[in-house]
Amino acid sequence: MNDASSMALTGHLRELRSRLTRAVLCLVLGFAACYAVSGSLMEWVAAPLKSQLEADMPMIFISLPEVFFARLKVAFVAALFITSPYLLFQLWAFVAPGLYQNERRFFLLFLVGSVVLFIIGGLFAFAFVMPLAFKFFLGFAGPDLVAYPTMQLYVSLVLRLAIAFGLTFEVPLICILLVKLGAISCDAMARQRKWVLVGAFVLGSVLTPPDVISQVLLAIPMYLLFELGVLVARRFEQKEYAETASG
Repeated sequence: MNDASSMALTGHLRELRSRLTRAVLCLVLGFAACYAVSGSLMEWVAAPLKSQLEADMPMIFISLPEVFFARLKVAFVAALFITSPYLLFQLWAFVAPGLYQNERRFFLLFLVGSVVLFIIGGLFAFAFVMPLAFKFFLGFAGPDLVAYPTMQLYVSLVLRLAIAFGLTFEVPLICILLVKLGAISCDAMARQRKWVLVGAFVLGSVLTPPDVISQVLLAIPMYLLFELGVLVARRFEQKEYAETASG
């Protein structure tokens, strides 16, 4: 390696370290701020379950540090969402100088779109899926079987559902990225519809609690988002083909 290449590599490593430091510092500050209001965040997270519980039915904790660790989880995830624009900006600022103009535009849209779709997926789970799923679970209660949800297990379930649906809503971007990279064509992707549908229900059974409602509410949007991804990717494919033909 010559001196110029060594200096360039050193410069890249120095910039990477600088941007990672800024990102970590931002995340730590965001976590501290979110933990300071973790009580309010916990109330917001508990809202889907409390809407299905009777008025006098409390949530409980059975180990001393349970609520503390539950608050840590909620504060960290909230900080990750809040600071994600700045974190993605650091990634963009590091990668963008090495990309062509059209690649920069696509990469930026991909980053912004992934965050927006992930948040929409999490909110969809929080607003629609969780109340239905919790109503189903609580339906097994009776005179001799009373539900007393523990805070830590409930928070883990909420985060699992939110992350599962957030990732599910990334399906259109994955389809577009695969076509953009030339890994698969839109026609080949469309021919796999039946397998995608089967895979959606399989993933639904793995990523969600063992009830039909949450599995179906994950599988159906996943398949519809796949169809949307194929449709948008086809537009990208046709546009690139037209640009290539005209060039």
